[in-house]
Amino acid sequence: MANVKPITQLEQLRGKVATGSDTSFRTRAGKTHTYKLQNPYKGPLAETRKAAIGTFREAVQQCALEMKDPERLAFWQKEFERYERRAKRRLFGKGEKHYSTVRGYIIAQLSARLRSEA
Repeated sequence: MANVKPITQLEQLRGKVATGSDTSFRTRAGKTHTYKLQNPYKGPLAETRKAAIGTFREAVQQCALEMKDPERLAFWQKEFERYERRAKRRLFGKGEKHYSTVRGYIIAQLSARLRSEA
C-alpha cells in the first residue's frame, strides 16, 4: 500500500477536472476522495430532471442571498441549531437526512419550499 502526502492545492480540489471527464473529486470530513463514474448517462435530460435542476439552482442562489444578510443568517443558524438538537435525539426520523453545514440545511429547506410552491 502506498502512502500519499497530498500537496496543499490538491487538498482543495472538488468537482470534475475537465468537462468530459468521468473522474470527480469530493472532500468529506477533511479528506479528499476521487470517484470514477461507471457508465455515466450521456443522453438528453428529461423535462422533470431539468425542472429539478432549475429548482436546485434557484435554491442555491437564494441561499447565497440569505447568507449575505446578517439577520437572515442569524435566523438560519438558530434554525440549524434546533435541527441539530433534534438530530441528536434517539428517535430522530429514519428517513430524514442529516445536514452537517448551515449552507446545506438552508439549501434543503429552500428547495423543499420551492418544490411545494410549484
